Amino acid sequence: MLIVFQVCFFVGIGLTLISFLLGNLFDAVGIDGLDLDIDFFGNTMFIPVSPVLLELFFLVFGGIGWILIDVNPSLAMFLIILIATAVGLFVSISVYQLVMKPLKKAQNTSAPSAEELVGLKATVSETIFPGGYGEIRYVINGNSYMSPAKATNGNGIKAGKDVAICWIEEHVFYVSCLDDIEA
Repeated sequence: MLIVFQVCFFVGIGLTLISFLLGNLFDAVGIDGLDLDIDFFGNTMFIPVSPVLLELFFLVFGGIGWILIDVNPSLAMFLIILIATAVGLFVSISVYQLVMKPLKKAQNTSAPSAEELVGLKATVSETIFPGGYGEIRYVINGNSYMSPAKATNGNGIKAGKDVAICWIEEHVFYVSCLDDIEA
């Protein structure tokens, strides 16, 4: 059984290193985790399944099992497997609840939608040339963003002027100078 724990431990380390070295490979192929809802006797139970959590479980399960066998070889194998499984599940669930879930929530709420941006006041940070492009800076939900911009009327707008975002097309913000709107 020691070999099973060692294999789990080293597979957990190996997969963690591969994931780290290859970066966002799982995201690139669309495997960023499966969120499953299972109906369990009339109650819906949410089960997060993620490559990172599986790697972490194997790492902790193998490590704890290996340590328990080395420290106390007289301990019953059933008890060692039970303790290693419980600790592995505890660590995986804790990391999900305390790290991954808040990060996922922050990721989903930090980027504003195009509808939220239309009508928003912004400041020209790099001059928008007549018929050309420039850059605007705007603040939404306490976060500051910079985006490429073009004047709706084709005229130039100098840096430092306040503008309103009229629409967004292909990641270019079309803006009107607030001086023109107020006049």
